[in-house]
Order: sequence, then structure tokens, then C-alpha cells
Amino acid sequence: MRAKHTALALLLAAIFGCVILLLSGKRVLVSETKVTPGEHFVVPDHGDLGSNKQASLVCRYFTGRSILTTVFWFSSNNIMGRDQCPFIDSEG
Repeated sequence: MRAKHTALALLLAAIFGCVILLLSGKRVLVSETKVTPGEHFVVPDHGDLGSNKQASLVCRYFTGRSILTTVFWFSSNNIMGRDQCPFIDSEG
């Protein structure tokens, strides 16, 4: 019986989290990939990121409804790009 209550609590928390994301316009990081020059990595609307002269970060975010992909320039010092994807980001 306790397992059912725990499962129900987790389900309600997940639903509540999705609703909060939908209403707030925020998104949460799901995955992060660093693409180096010469590496074959195609992203829709961005093409093959490996053909660029600078490394890129491909960040995938959950919006509460779907997964969105954002691409940033990679920079280890955070000056001309980002060294990692933001964990929480705003849509648009």
C-alpha cells in the first residue's frame, strides 16, 4: 500500500512540474553535447555543426510539453560563448 502512495506522489509531482514549466515559460536541461570542429553532428535548422570552425554546445530542454534544441558557441572561458548549457532557461 505504501508503494502505491509513493508512486502516486511521484506522479502528482511530475504533473505539477510540467504545469509549472508550461505556465512559467521556463525550460529544464535534459542533455548537453559538445560538438568539436570536424565531428559530424546535424541539428535541424542549424545544419552540420561539425563544419563550423568553432566548437558548439547543443542543449536539449524540456518545456513541459516537448523537447527544444538550442545551440550555443562553445568557449571554455565563457567570453565568446558558453562553457556549459544553462540548467534552467527561458523560452524565446
